[in-house]
Amino acid sequence: VTVLHHAAPEPPSQEPVPLLDADRTGPVAHTLVVSAADPRRSPCGRALITSTVLGPAAGEPPALLDKSARAQLGELYGTPAEDWELVAVRHDPEAVPAMPAPHDHQRPVRLLHGLYVCGDHRDTSTAQGAYGSGCRAAAAVLRDFG
Repeated sequence: VTVLHHAAPEPPSQEPVPLLDADRTGPVAHTLVVSAADPRRSPCGRALITSTVLGPAAGEPPALLDKSARAQLGELYGTPAEDWELVAVRHDPEAVPAMPAPHDHQRPVRLLHGLYVCGDHRDTSTAQGAYGSGCRAAAAVLRDFG
């Protein structure tokens, strides 16, 4: 996983919601104008855009990845991204747990009475998987302790 942080003179969107590239036209899987969600995150009055790159493209050199990501981000947001400043790149090759086949997407969250575990390793290796296993663990605690 590689996360790109750009500063822009103007926000490409006022919506504080993630934008997903359903067509997978470039390296960016999803992006968010963070400063629209939290204005305190705005670098010196500019907009902060954070974008996540998954898969093989995440391992590209930062300059090459930034160039292809900006082209895609310009299309996704419908605005030029050439004047955006790349302020940070964070790469973590082990950010998402491996899901080798066969992968049990509903691993137990209740290990013993009173012992519960949750996280993306108990479901799919995604934020949604972590959330889902957390909900299942909370439900198990409520069943056991009411």
